[in-house]
Amino acid sequence: MIEYPFNLQGRQEIFSGSGHKESESTKSKEFSLTQGVIIAEIEHHGDGDFKLEFVPAEGFGKGIAVAAKVAGAGLSGPVGYFVGSKVGKAITNIWTPVDSKGKLNTRAIAQIKKDFLTRTIAQAKEYKGNFLGPGKYRIEVKSQDRWTCRFIQPDLEQSSVTLKREESDFNEDGDAGVHILGPLKSGSGPVRVRVRHSGRGKFSAVAYSVDGIHQCIVYQDEGQFQIEDHPTEEIKPGKEYMLYILADGGWNLNFTEGY
Repeated sequence: MIEYPFNLQGRQEIFSGSGHKESESTKSKEFSLTQGVIIAEIEHHGDGDFKLEFVPAEGFGKGIAVAAKVAGAGLSGPVGYFVGSKVGKAITNIWTPVDSKGKLNTRAIAQIKKDFLTRTIAQAKEYKGNFLGPGKYRIEVKSQDRWTCRFIQPDLEQSSVTLKREESDFNEDGDAGVHILGPLKSGSGPVRVRVRHSGRGKFSAVAYSVDGIHQCIVYQDEGQFQIEDHPTEEIKPGKEYMLYILADGGWNLNFTEGY
């Protein structure tokens, strides 16, 4: 049986390699990313250094390098980072979901957004999300050991839960680590959330719209806490979202709709 999220409908790709010398990198064939959201599952089987990047197939080009702020940045774990470069009036992007050492099996998420290509350097510096422009990309990997990267861009209209008070509420428990949930569709009213975290480190829950138009932080804090009936004003009505959760300990997330 295909594991979630790869049992969702949507374009999928899988790449793998056996590793090369430290100074060399492996490059995949070209593939296209369209507006929406991308979910990647990445595995590394060795104990050495491992770096995996999504790089524009036409080349990064010459220009001014800009480090983009990632939603949830500063948390422990492979949240990834982005670097932009100005080429003419457009900006290209490189996504590095993993730059670490040792064995790992993790998931990462990013937004593919059309208007990214019209952003200026100043706007890229202030942008608080993680995103790529649509287009052709390659995966470039530096590793001396075996690795696998599989990703999916989910199609719309696959939500299994809609947030309406008269229906069963969304309720999810999880352990420490990286979790991706959804798609989850917001209703017509405001969305509220109850969050519990038992870890001593940081917790972050970020919502990415499946259509690629919107993303926002649902809740972010540090240490043990329990928050009741917290408003999430940035979640837009009638949208499908994927949730990216990074936690230092056990957690529970419960959404409801209403004032």
